[in-house]
Amino acid sequence: MRVGFFSLTVLVVAAVTLIIVVRPASPFLPEATGTGSNTFVADAWPSSAQPIHWVINPTRSAKIVGATSVTQVMQDSFASWTSAPNTLLSVITTPGTSSITNANQVPSGTNLICFICTGVNFSSADGTLALTSTFSQGSVITQADIYFNPNPSGVCFVTDAQTAKCPTLTDSPQDLQTVATHEMGHFFGLDHSGIVRAIMFPFAPNVLTTLSYDDVAGISSSYPNSIQVVPVGNISGTVSMANTGSPVFGAHVFANSTTSNNPFSAFPSIRKTPIGTLTVPNGSYTIKGVPPDSYVVIAEPLDQPVTSSSVDWGQPANPPTFNQPIQTNFTTRWH
Repeated sequence: MRVGFFSLTVLVVAAVTLIIVVRPASPFLPEATGTGSNTFVADAWPSSAQPIHWVINPTRSAKIVGATSVTQVMQDSFASWTSAPNTLLSVITTPGTSSITNANQVPSGTNLICFICTGVNFSSADGTLALTSTFSQGSVITQADIYFNPNPSGVCFVTDAQTAKCPTLTDSPQDLQTVATHEMGHFFGLDHSGIVRAIMFPFAPNVLTTLSYDDVAGISSSYPNSIQVVPVGNISGTVSMANTGSPVFGAHVFANSTTSNNPFSAFPSIRKTPIGTLTVPNGSYTIKGVPPDSYVVIAEPLDQPVTSSSVDWGQPANPPTFNQPIQTNFTTRWH
């Protein structure tokens, strides 16, 4: 299960490891299953499961306002991901709607979206807006359910970001599509990102419904289209301590363009941002999905606002991709 958007603090949620792995949802870093001391496989839906079916309980909580239906908002949010460049991915709405109101009663394989469900712990941290539970067998995702907080603290969800206002004057409007688009990233197997303007950054802006270069790199790496509409490549290297030469695990490494070029200009909804990843235990990294351009590569610790608690790469995640703590005892470097 992975933790979704929050507005104030980073949430740590324990996952449950059974024969089926349940990951409580919280760099374009994929949720991943470790396959060795320095290797991993990104968690993703298999091609045989596509189109991925989902069903919605469209009943709104009292804190959702606006004329646009929640079903339409969810469809628009999914479309942001399925229409991403270089990506082969499809979803479809299951006919009809669901009446499920308890997360503990969701049948296997349902892929539920719910706004009023009980049985979900939104109280582990202030400001938790939504949670996505992903179930997997190894690295193969078999189910994902998205739960929106029916009573988020200090905010209301709005389905019409430019016009809707909260019924309680002390609440601030939070665009529902912004939160939904983030949660769909978890639905498809993406972890949180350290890139501030990525939709997978773990703290929600009021309105942000388009994908960044970082998000596109993530989704297209997990669900690659054999035909690349925008050619991309990889940047690889190693991060080590300057004084000892020892490898650094869990450094946030990102490629930042040094030009005004826009390789994704044919896709006006895609926003130019850095593209990132984390180093594996031997200090190596590969930033995938990088379009042609000139870049400076920067390595920084996950020491705020995004911390090691925001990702499953290392401990204290349960289960972690790699079974050791992420390092933060170094300063930012670039080259």
